[in-house]
Amino acid sequence: MRKFIIILLFIPFLLVSQEAKFEIKSNKINLIVGEPTELQLKLKVSANSLIDSVNFELSEIGDTMGNNWELWDKGDLEKSSEQEEDGNYSITYSQKYTLANFDTGQFVFPPCIAVFDSNKIFSNSLVFTIKLEEIDEKNFIKNIKPIKEISISWYEYLFFFFKKYGLLIVISLLLIVLILYLIKKFNKKTIEKKKEPQIPTEIILLERLVFIENKKYWENSFFKKYYSELSNVLWKFLEYRYQIKTFEKTSGEILESLKWSNIPINYLTTIERFFTISDGVKFAKYKPLEKDNITAIQTIRNLIEEERLDLIKQEPEIDKKDE
Repeated sequence: MRKFIIILLFIPFLLVSQEAKFEIKSNKINLIVGEPTELQLKLKVSANSLIDSVNFELSEIGDTMGNNWELWDKGDLEKSSEQEEDGNYSITYSQKYTLANFDTGQFVFPPCIAVFDSNKIFSNSLVFTIKLEEIDEKNFIKNIKPIKEISISWYEYLFFFFKKYGLLIVISLLLIVLILYLIKKFNKKTIEKKKEPQIPTEIILLERLVFIENKKYWENSFFKKYYSELSNVLWKFLEYRYQIKTFEKTSGEILESLKWSNIPINYLTTIERFFTISDGVKFAKYKPLEKDNITAIQTIRNLIEEERLDLIKQEPEIDKKDE
């Protein structure tokens, strides 16, 4: 009874070994050191076998190998079917590996393993012979050839030079002429633009104040819009007249910078008052009085008119003419 049970246990393995055939082949077994070789693994099973998964391993510890073998490339597992001579169909699983070895001698590549479902089957082994590349010592060192002198006239030299570089020279000259023309044209336009009279910044800002006044923002209870427009005008003038950075600066930072400028002292207090009301309107929904609204625009207008750079620059020229 015991012998019968043992025989039953070994029947599946006997069937697997009869139905499955696993082998490895190489396209070249005599190699030079470092020369790659292609290893092809093939597992052939009967088409009647029900297999869920197939996996190839180069050794019992995966794709790690000994004897100085290096794995350079690993192809995809491919599946194909074919009809045998007896009329039955078989399924073939194949996979290609590229290997190389940097040691000399004769190496036995151990059997690979095919794992399908819960079964394992080993392939044949291969013997590789690896040697150094043979060098012909007699032809390795050759005598240095003597220098040959070639006589060529100057016009022949010019002919061959222009034949080789003539097109490049012509294109370069045309590009230089084009660049010089464009530079001259651009400079001419720049000079013409400079000659055109420019509107002074003070006049532009004063006209902006008139525009704000005509819009009647504060009369229609648009206090935030009114003080935002006035603040923009004031910031532009301070930055233009006193070279003070106002972009993304708080009112306190602007006032601190003004203390070191040449702005008249009496305007520091009025500007500080304007910033206080403006910040209250924009951030605290403060409703200013009518006199505050009128004083705000008058303060900015008076500052621009009294500190105008365009008039200050013109005064010395007028004095010279009078002399």
